[in-house]
Amino acid sequence: MREFLVRKRMRVLSTTRPSVILLLIMAMILPAALSQEKLKQDVTVTAVEVPVRVLHKDEIVKGLAKDDFEVFENGVKQDITAFEIVSRKIAGVPVLAPSPGPTKPRPRLFVLIFDIFDYTDAVGEAIDYFFTNIFREQDHLAIVTESRLLNIEGVRSAGALARNLKETLKNYKIISTKNILKAYDDLQEESGRLLQELRGEGGKLSNWDQAVAQFYDNYTRIWRIYRSQFIMPDVDLYQAVLKRIQPIDAEKWAVCFQQRELFPELKNEGPLEKEINKRKEGATDPIDQVKSRQIQSKQWQLQQEFDLAKNFPSDRLKNLFIGSGITFHLILMKSLKTIVSEDFHLREVAADYESCFKEISRSTGGYLAFSNKAQDALKEASEKEDYHYLLVYQPKGPLETRGKNIDVRVRKEGVDVYNLKQYMKLGSPVMTIADVNAGRQTLRFSLKNYAMVKTGKGLQGAAAVSVTIFDGQFNTAFAEGKTLDLVKDEIHIALNLGRLKPGSYFLLIEALDKITGEKDLYSRLIEL
Repeated sequence: MREFLVRKRMRVLSTTRPSVILLLIMAMILPAALSQEKLKQDVTVTAVEVPVRVLHKDEIVKGLAKDDFEVFENGVKQDITAFEIVSRKIAGVPVLAPSPGPTKPRPRLFVLIFDIFDYTDAVGEAIDYFFTNIFREQDHLAIVTESRLLNIEGVRSAGALARNLKETLKNYKIISTKNILKAYDDLQEESGRLLQELRGEGGKLSNWDQAVAQFYDNYTRIWRIYRSQFIMPDVDLYQAVLKRIQPIDAEKWAVCFQQRELFPELKNEGPLEKEINKRKEGATDPIDQVKSRQIQSKQWQLQQEFDLAKNFPSDRLKNLFIGSGITFHLILMKSLKTIVSEDFHLREVAADYESCFKEISRSTGGYLAFSNKAQDALKEASEKEDYHYLLVYQPKGPLETRGKNIDVRVRKEGVDVYNLKQYMKLGSPVMTIADVNAGRQTLRFSLKNYAMVKTGKGLQGAAAVSVTIFDGQFNTAFAEGKTLDLVKDEIHIALNLGRLKPGSYFLLIEALDKITGEKDLYSRLIEL
């Protein structure tokens, strides 16, 4: 295997914009290699299992029989050969069929999603409850925050996992929100300065329109960063997560902690908005009228930026979860963000995200709560019954179409039918950062499972790799990146960290497969 030792300085990433790197945090926690798990093989389809959930006015419909269902594949009616009623919940040991020998509870896979701006004590209490009362040693775990995967590897005991997750999440949130909080402050200062200029307190402002236009441009830029980081979900990431976990034979659950997102919006009757509108309405000179129309256009564009509905991938995200056999529990919390300003108030800006996750929870039989008592809500979610029907049929169509385009109908009026079976091609394994080892002078890690294509020189791949290390004050202490040519099945990378002082640091490694576009990132606290 080829050994890469980076001796010269790689391309330095900007230390003034660490959030650009932080937007890419992604890593995976699965306690054992997939080769050691009982995998669902992609073989000739002789039987298709279709989980189906039936609701009437948001309430579960129980007691249906096989004859109440019809299954169609590619428009062709299928014979239901087996039928089962499934009732399960996170809490407690599931009831198993009688067995001559001892039985073990079926392994479970949990996807914990933290769509939060602030790390709070309530979140920490919920994490402690999860690892103390819910998590079992044989369970699998994936953690998503800001639509990125977060790594807390290194231990398997529940107590240590809880401590690692709380510490990593707390540190990550401090780092990830550092720049956006500064942007809030800068926006507040800029609005105050602009107001003074418009009032003529600093002298006559001849190019008032340019000053206002620049303010709206900066406002839009800050909003776009916030929207990308905290609101718009990375559907490709969720698809990659589901592709990784789909082969694992386990019950699959998701628990999403969602804070209602808020963002500073100009008050309609605030001093700055009034002054800008006065300038627009008082324009009588043709040149000033042109300026006013330009400013009005800027205001309209900003309002359009706040409209997420037209670009929000609700259906795609919903279908991914529904089709993956995951029961989705949603805990909605109120954000603790506050703002004291004459010109701004905080408005809710994530209604589309929230509505999408509500529908996912509803259609997958999950729990939904509005509560800042996250621990109590999680306890109730663990007791929520997931009741659905399992239909089995032997497909009649061509081999290449079996298990696709499934339609389930129920002979009952006024019900909503959710077919939880969707075809998802596994594809090849995604690129993985592995074997991370941070010593006093050197950081070492490996890249595996990347794509390679045939070239005139043989099989080749390419990966963009960046490493960022933050100190105890969450300042960037080290940042380097480089695109690597890959000619072997596995590559080893070593970086010299000799210039860093001994102490605790927060490490982020990002790797982008240039052929497939798949990403993997690794993050954890390290000691140097």
